Amino acid sequence: MTIDFPHGWWGTDLGAARASIGTYELYPTESLPAVDESRSDGSFAWLVPGAPHDPLRAMEVAALAEHIELPVPFARFMSSQVLMDAIPSCTGCDFDLAPRPVPSPVEPAAQLVRFLRDQQDAVIWYLYLRPGTEPFVIASPWLLEIVGLEDVDRATLIANMVHVADSFEQFIHRFWLENSLWFGVNEGDATTDEMNLYLAHYTAAI
Repeated sequence: MTIDFPHGWWGTDLGAARASIGTYELYPTESLPAVDESRSDGSFAWLVPGAPHDPLRAMEVAALAEHIELPVPFARFMSSQVLMDAIPSCTGCDFDLAPRPVPSPVEPAAQLVRFLRDQQDAVIWYLYLRPGTEPFVIASPWLLEIVGLEDVDRATLIANMVHVADSFEQFIHRFWLENSLWFGVNEGDATTDEMNLYLAHYTAAI
């Protein structure tokens, strides 16, 4: 039976517009503003037009691809240091590509590929590849590839594997928006019309 993971978004505060009890808060998916996906074509031109591939990153992606079929947007983004550098992180997250996929601890036919982690491993993000379905992104407060998870009951594992985005590019777009906005509302960095529209989803209710 296909697992229906809990849905949500591990995010930070957005100043006074959206509070967070701790460094991260799990916000319900239905509470989030929509992200404009009309420009999503796998090239990430909306982020950096014509961003080049980095040879070393491309080698890492190619090595990973020997073990598993990667979605084109994922391979494109993770092989470009320019694209990764265009994503700010207010919590010190780093793009950290796993050298190989690991089986899902709750669905052995599915594979996990770690690609992003908080500097203190408060949250770790994975590409989730399930046969017969489009790849999506999950986030967990646990390193899901470590030895020992076999001792954790299945319900607890599933509860700590949150479906945060239906696609990799959707995840990157929201992650970029939210982190850019954090710097805008907390440190006065410039914001775009798209960011202001996103923030208005929250400020309209204040």
